[in-house]
Parts: sequence; structure tokens; C-alpha cells
Amino acid sequence: MSLTATYSPDDNKLRIYASTRLDAETYQRVTAAGFKNAPKQGCFVAPMWTPAREDLALELCGEIEDDDTSLVERAEDRAERFSGYGANRANEADATRKAVRQIADGIPFGQPILVGHHSEGRARRDQDRIARGMQKTCELWKAAEHWQRRAESAIAHAKYKELPAVRTRRIGRIEADKRKQDRTRKASEGFLALWSRPELDREDALAVAERDHLSVRDENGEYIGTVWSLLDAGRITVDEAVQKAKRTHAAVIARAQRWADHFDARLTYERAMLKAQGGTVHDQKPAEKGGAIRCLFSPQYGKGWAYVVKVNTKTVTIQEATAYGGGKYNRTIAFDKIRQTMTAAEVEAARVAGQLVETEAGEGFFLATA
Repeated sequence: MSLTATYSPDDNKLRIYASTRLDAETYQRVTAAGFKNAPKQGCFVAPMWTPAREDLALELCGEIEDDDTSLVERAEDRAERFSGYGANRANEADATRKAVRQIADGIPFGQPILVGHHSEGRARRDQDRIARGMQKTCELWKAAEHWQRRAESAIAHAKYKELPAVRTRRIGRIEADKRKQDRTRKASEGFLALWSRPELDREDALAVAERDHLSVRDENGEYIGTVWSLLDAGRITVDEAVQKAKRTHAAVIARAQRWADHFDARLTYERAMLKAQGGTVHDQKPAEKGGAIRCLFSPQYGKGWAYVVKVNTKTVTIQEATAYGGGKYNRTIAFDKIRQTMTAAEVEAARVAGQLVETEAGEGFFLATA
């Protein structure tokens, strides 16, 4: 049996491919790590990358190759499978309908069931078969339509995830995840420095443990207590507490750093892809104070333009009219939510040309058509 592993930065998933059926032990390890069997794809898929899953893939396969299949290509393969399911259900529905039609054609039009006649039993059985056949036909046609919708949505979802605005939001989430790991690492580094002081005595150790909140478990994983409670009760020594803290924080630091490195790699990929796509509307034509943008909250739900009153680090500030008129208030709009921009010079040129029709509240305008 040969095993290969791939990682796709498009969907952040690990995949393990096996040339033959996995043995029971390997199957148990793979599924316990979170890999799901995907027989149609011929592999085991992890819903997302984790250090433990990467370690298992490296142990089993030796290396992890890059998966060069794009989201859209993978979605097209999935859509093809769904279309096949839909075609099968449609064929079954057509066959069932023909069988029902054949039964119905054998009954004279308008012929009632002759109660007490020798044909009554057969007539009632035919009536039951026709009813069940029609019901099954309807269910199969619904199933065929369901799989067709699944096929269409699979491709649409993949294309949606590759939109520049969606990619920008994904970059923001990855950056937030990386900051979280950096905070975790720095906190553990700080505690590790406190526990590593050579002059640490019992009183100092209790003070550090009171802030550190480390727990202790036995060899079976059962919770025993916190380092502080055990140290305070004299159940562990200062040296044992120090060694426990050092091991724990060293592992936390290594794990957080590994996550951070992974997020760095994903950010490099996503930013490169965003640059290749030309970036968002704001990247191509930055909003500026005195200019205008179109977004969901510009006049008439995006049909008009809203004046930009301030440009922030990742957002712009516009004004929006109150629901009942007579006032306006500020609203911040993320760069990836901007649909179209006009510079201050373009706004002024439209005003001079008489094309600019301001709203009643003055928070924006419409462009008059010739």
C-alpha cells in the first residue's frame, strides 16, 4: 500500500490518498485525527489544517505535496457528480412514469371499479400501483431537480469564494487568527521567563502559579488540580511545579509558533492571489475624502452615491440619512464592501457639468443621465 498526501491552500484542507484499502489500525488513526472518507474523490479529507493532522500525514506519507486543483475545478468535478445523480433520478422517474402509463392504458377511460365483480381485486391493485407509481415519479423528479440545484450551487459557491472582496475578508480573518496565536505565544513566553528565574522560591512560585492557571492531570488524563492548589497544599515541590510549567509553556510556544507560521504561509498565498486578480474596487481606485462611493448603504440601497467624509485604515466613513428624514449620521464601510468609487475631482466635474443631483438630506447624490 502506498500513501500520498496533499495540501490545498484554496480550501485549507489536507487530503490522504491510498492505493489500496487502509488496514484497520491506519483507518482508525486517520479517522480519529478528523479525516473523513470521501470515496467519490478517492481520498480521506481533513476539514482544515492542524499541526496534529499534518504530523500524521507526514508520518504516513513522508511528505505533503501541493494540491494544484483549484476550487472551481474541484467544484466542477463535484457538479458533474451531482449532475450524474440528477440524470439517474430523471431516468428512473421517466421509467416509473412509463410503467404507470402502461397500467393506466389497460383500463378503459372512465371505467369504475365493479364492486363484487371478479375484476374488483385486480382493479384495486392497479389503482394502488398507479397511485404509488405517480408518487414515486414526483419524488424522483424532485430529487433530480435537487441534484441539479446542488450542481449549480457548487460552482457558484466556488466562484464566490474567489471574488476579490471575499478573499479580502478571508485575509482579515487569517490575520486575526495569527494575532491570537501571537498573543498566546507571548503570554507563554512571559510566564516561562518567570518560572525560569534562578532565585525562585516557594512564595514566588505561588505568586506566579496564581496568575498562570496551569492544571495538572494524572497518567490517565484525570484532572488533579491546579499547580497553585497542589503547591499550596504541599502535594508538589517548587521544582516539580517549575518543571511542569516549563514543559507546558514550551509546548504552547511551539504550537502557537507553528500555527503562526501556517497563517503566514496562507497570507502570502492569499495576498498573491488577490494581487493577481487586481485587488478590490478600493485597491484599483482608492476612495478619498471629498469623493464618493457606491455601496449597500449609499442612497436608495446602492443606486446612488454617498459622499466620503473620512478615509480610515480599513474603512471609509460616509453619511446616511435617517429613516424619517431631517438628519443624517455617520456610517463606516469596509473597503471590501465598496462597489464603485469616484474621486473628488470626478465628483466636482460632475457637479460642474450639471450631472450631479443631490439628495434631500445632502448625504449623497445621483448622476443625471443624458
